[in-house]
Amino acid sequence: MDIRKLEAFCKVYEFQNFSKAGEMMFLSQPTISSHVANLEAELGVKLFDRLGRKVMPTQAGEVLYRSAVLIFENLDQAKASIEMLRNKVVGDLQVGCSTIPSHNIMPTLLADFLKRYPQVSFTIHTSDSSEVIKKVAAGDWPVGIVGQKPDIEGLTAEMLFEDETVVVAASDAPWLPKTDTPITMDQLVKMPWIMREKGSGTRSVLEEALANAGHSLRKLNIRCRVDGTCETLAHTLGGVGVSVTSRLASQRFIESGAMIRLNILELEGRRRFYLIYHSGRYMFPALKAFIDFTRS
Repeated sequence: MDIRKLEAFCKVYEFQNFSKAGEMMFLSQPTISSHVANLEAELGVKLFDRLGRKVMPTQAGEVLYRSAVLIFENLDQAKASIEMLRNKVVGDLQVGCSTIPSHNIMPTLLADFLKRYPQVSFTIHTSDSSEVIKKVAAGDWPVGIVGQKPDIEGLTAEMLFEDETVVVAASDAPWLPKTDTPITMDQLVKMPWIMREKGSGTRSVLEEALANAGHSLRKLNIRCRVDGTCETLAHTLGGVGVSVTSRLASQRFIESGAMIRLNILELEGRRRFYLIYHSGRYMFPALKAFIDFTRS
């Protein structure tokens, strides 16, 4: 439905006169009449009864006018909100995060950001790195933090921080060797394993490390598959199996003694996490402020 035609209808309703409506909109009376006639044809109902020089709204006209008033009120509110977005650091930001930054970086980052910009609110979407990259590339989410560097045209990736991947198990796991002798790779692959989902950055790092050590996922004794770092840690603490996970996420459990780090150098390494966004996308102040703040 054409907004200009709807506006013409409202003016005719309010003045009960086509000519006066035309004067208010700086349009000719025939143009106003044409706008209303087109609306009537589109809706398949008569909107006005013409009583000489006076026009009276029909029942359908009354219904349309009440709805049209709400439409124009919402448009005015939208214009005001957009004007505020354009000039101030306000509004809701959607951020996609892989699990490690979502649980270990974002809470502190957002708390500090909101001290400076209290009129911004956030919706945090947590998924694996590949899904976040896909959503940001498609424009569903304006910005993301992931553990893989995307190779997609138009998508900017800036390295934010590094983390280590570590091999961990519950300290009291019954299947751990009762000896101080270092665990070998051959022993490790026979232990029960907890495995992250496909698309996980942590899983990709593990697959690469296994390949470099002459092994593969197929050789592992996988007992449990999980989605997310929190699930990995919970099942590891429960003694389900050994896992490769983030040092950042597991450090407090290692320090408390609930977990032990197995020090399998072949499977340990460093991971980089990236801030990703569309370089060519228009940035309202809130998005630009978040990107600049995260960089710093």
